[in-house]
Amino acid sequence: MSSSQTCPEPFDRLNNALHAFVRVGPTGQPSVADGPLHGWNIAIKDCFDLAGEIASVGTPMFSARRATQTATAVQRLLDAGACIVGHTQMVELAFGGWGINAALGTPRNPWDGRIVRVAGGSSSGSAVAVAARMVPAALGSDTAGSIRMPAALCGITGLKTTFGLIPEDGVFPLAPSYDSVGPMAQTADDCALLFEVLTGTSLAPMQAPSGWRISVFDSAAYPVPVEPAVQRALDEAANLFVRLGAHLSKSAPPFALVDLTRDAGTLIGAEAWTLHRARFETDPSAFGADLQRRFEQARVADSGAIAVARAARVEASERFRRWLPADEVLLLPTVHCSAPALDSVDERGSPLGQFTRWVNHVGGCALTLPAGFDALGLPVAIQLVGQAGAEARLLALGSAFQHATDWHRRAPDLAWATDP
Repeated sequence: MSSSQTCPEPFDRLNNALHAFVRVGPTGQPSVADGPLHGWNIAIKDCFDLAGEIASVGTPMFSARRATQTATAVQRLLDAGACIVGHTQMVELAFGGWGINAALGTPRNPWDGRIVRVAGGSSSGSAVAVAARMVPAALGSDTAGSIRMPAALCGITGLKTTFGLIPEDGVFPLAPSYDSVGPMAQTADDCALLFEVLTGTSLAPMQAPSGWRISVFDSAAYPVPVEPAVQRALDEAANLFVRLGAHLSKSAPPFALVDLTRDAGTLIGAEAWTLHRARFETDPSAFGADLQRRFEQARVADSGAIAVARAARVEASERFRRWLPADEVLLLPTVHCSAPALDSVDERGSPLGQFTRWVNHVGGCALTLPAGFDALGLPVAIQLVGQAGAEARLLALGSAFQHATDWHRRAPDLAWATDP
């Protein structure tokens, strides 16, 4: 896709069908006449501040929350020549994985014109906007997979960055010790350019993966079973990396991913409760039903269990650092399935983040890549995981994968959404 692609026409009809944007307009003009992102129209998740504009964080209670300053990440895009074209829809307060927002509208996965399917969350609208070619790129945030899960279900590329590499000022938090900011785009190459702009660094020239080390897990180590199409995509990706010259091996993690996912859920809930306790105790009805349930659980959470989970996180992070060499990358599913129908989703028992949440828990970074389609024509994805600071290696592998495949070039047929 050209980096100078503009929003497709008719934009309004497409957005009405997909609910990708919650607010649209020329809200942020480039700070420079030229730059590496000159001609790019970029969308930002509704938790990113842009001076003078509303950022409602996906909740009616913040419908009048107008930013006085621009988030550093957004300003860096503007300073690189990008135009910010609007805020994208998201899960209420970013607290949910399926992408559902009953109050402000749930973005619709663009890959199915017959059945309303979820887009994944919480960066749901950003993923839909990129997948539908409304914009070439968008900003998202990732606390437990909130960039990678929607990117996977919508068939685009998404990068979960190392904590602290991209400034988070002006980004409304969910769980500060888990939150990160990252780009969502069609390609790893575009994510690499955005990463350079957002971090203010330059990546070394991308190298071919000859001799690079990639590890896969035996399915017995999976926290949940994966659909056959997902496993097939993973196997085919592994074979491709071998053909490209990488060394592939099987590895067993030094912890159970399901335990890390559970502990992360405990700590994310505790941190979110700390942020929102005063608001919730003042008026619980201001929160949506799913958030009310989550905060009621957080209200009665055992302090001892939280302390145990926090200590276990420190130990798991250290195990991860000792176990995975800095020059080795894990090849895993991003999510276990393709996008389910909206009416089949139960927020109370979501397994969607079982392959993503643990990465935030131990402080790694990860890249999700479109890697095929299932029998229904829905995207499936793979995930590359590395130690903190391994973004250059992940992006180089992602670039090599995408130069050898065309999954990222395929776009949904949106005639159903745009025909009068």
